[in-house]
Amino acid sequence: MKQPEVWGHGSVLIFLIIVGILLVGPLVMGTPTPPGIPLLMLFPIVIIALFIFLVVTSN
Repeated sequence: MKQPEVWGHGSVLIFLIIVGILLVGPLVMGTPTPPGIPLLMLFPIVIIALFIFLVVTSN
C-alpha cells in the first residue's frame, strides 16, 4: 500500500516562500533600526495569507 505524500506541491511552495522571506527580509530592512509600521503590518498579512493558502490547498 502506498504511503501518503507528506510534501505536496503546496507544502513545497510555502517552504520556498518562507525560505525566500528569511533570506531577503534582513537585506530589505537595511540599518538596524526598529521596523516601521508598514513592515510590522507586512508580517501579519503574510501569516494570514499563508494560513488561508494552506487551508484552501488542504481541501
